[in-house]
Amino acid sequence: MASSLAKIYIVLSGVILVVVGGVGFFRHEMFNLTFPPAHNIFHLVGGVVALWAGLGKTADGPRRFGLIFGAIYTLLAIAGFAGLRDLGRIQLDLNAHFNFIHLGVGLLSLAAGLASSRPVLSH
Repeated sequence: MASSLAKIYIVLSGVILVVVGGVGFFRHEMFNLTFPPAHNIFHLVGGVVALWAGLGKTADGPRRFGLIFGAIYTLLAIAGFAGLRDLGRIQLDLNAHFNFIHLGVGLLSLAAGLASSRPVLSH
């Protein structure tokens, strides 16, 4: 059951990321947050990868995605709390609101990855 909930979470995350990333190109401010183009690209790519992992034929896709994506977003939040705003010349315009969102999404994604069952190895 936890594995199927994790898969649903991964797919739902993918849909949300694709929508937010796509809309962000036309509407730079949403939810009292500013979304520069690079931020939108990261959302779109992350969303497409989430959908691929969640809907793909690889049984371990949701687990791998949850663990990797969760680790990246959690580290991004920690870096944001430490003062990261942009990646060099790549403007992300990170702030405390984004940091809390990234931390929540990161921890939920890690939980989803950990809740996903490992594929059974056959000998």
